[in-house]
Amino acid sequence: MASLKDIKRHIVAVKQTQKLTKAMNMVAAAKLRSVQNRTELFRYYAEEHKRLIDEIGNRVKQIDHPLMKPNPGSKKAMIVVFTSDRGLCGSFNANILNRVDNKIVALREEGLEPELFIIGRKGYDYYRRRRVTIKDQKVGILGAFDYDAAVENAKSITDLYRSGDYSQIFICYTCFKSLTKHVVTLDHLMPLVHESVERDPANSLDYSVEPSPARLMATLIPRSIDIIIYRAFLESVTSENAARMQAMDNASKSCKDIIVNLTMAYNKARQAAVTNELLDIVNGAEALKG
Repeated sequence: MASLKDIKRHIVAVKQTQKLTKAMNMVAAAKLRSVQNRTELFRYYAEEHKRLIDEIGNRVKQIDHPLMKPNPGSKKAMIVVFTSDRGLCGSFNANILNRVDNKIVALREEGLEPELFIIGRKGYDYYRRRRVTIKDQKVGILGAFDYDAAVENAKSITDLYRSGDYSQIFICYTCFKSLTKHVVTLDHLMPLVHESVERDPANSLDYSVEPSPARLMATLIPRSIDIIIYRAFLESVTSENAARMQAMDNASKSCKDIIVNLTMAYNKARQAAVTNELLDIVNGAEALKG
């Protein structure tokens, strides 16, 4: 059985850990508040942009853009992966990496050689020790990631696709649903697919498009990649902070339970020590009488 001194030292250590987890919970909550509203507003913008492309695309007989053309001659596929730069966020990164692992296996079964474009230190640390080609990696940029950074990374990805080296490009990130629900999403990024929209004449608006729909689509299609990359970043960072806040809250509660159990053990050990001392005194007194 541990001594009173050891138990007391353990209690002090757990209390210090509890202070740290509470502080990290508060930091994650503050970061979540700062980015959650921006994520939800940009989500509406991204959905409206997609709807606009589908509406205008219906007016173009044939969309001739390199980002919408497949590269059938290539035997390689790329996955753009969003992970975090830091840990202590529960199963956030593990869920993403597990989904990417499954996709890598599926691509190899299709006869394609997967390569990765990784954003986030945790993803890079995981895959650099495995037999997967990392085409590019961005580490330490999530804290200062903005729309300009999204445009820069989107250009790097589109240039790789335009080169004809990749037949398909996918994107994997965590979509924020609520504080307790984050869904790992793996979408097809390139070639872009235009979805035809069935228009209801009674409820649809007749847009006046200037310049021509074809010229407008040539501008909107590259911007779609920028928007998808930036939205993935916002969703990923929001989910990361929500996951870290939840993980630190669970850790704080676990520390509280450990402190309660250690305090009970300390009190029992102290009571046993006092009882032993009293027995020694009583036995000594009886011995003197005898």
